[in-house]
Amino acid sequence: MSSFIYEKVGFVDHTTERPGVYKEVILNDGSILHVPDEGEILDKGTPVNARTLGHMEDGIYKTSILASENRDLLINHSVRLAVLEGNAMNNIGHNMFIVNFANLDSVELAHGVYDPVGKRMVI
Repeated sequence: MSSFIYEKVGFVDHTTERPGVYKEVILNDGSILHVPDEGEILDKGTPVNARTLGHMEDGIYKTSILASENRDLLINHSVRLAVLEGNAMNNIGHNMFIVNFANLDSVELAHGVYDPVGKRMVI
């Protein structure tokens, strides 16, 4: 399992003296153009661009990979714990083993039953 610590971008809002204020400029063809007139920029803010959004997207992707790996580990540990609990409840202290089978292509089943949903053999 890999390790991943996401480094935050530290987004800062763009703030101005008069946020959301525009002035109208009448163009030669009679149309009106709205031009920002927000006054002095108090804080430039963090740009929202491919670099910052790509950083977030990479973090989300890496986190989803780790979540998937963790899910697989939890399932594996849950199965192992269930086997240990079952063996302890039935006084079976030896010959415990777990093998996962994706299919039986390389196995000749002489005794027991193959469970394709659980990908396991029950003997």
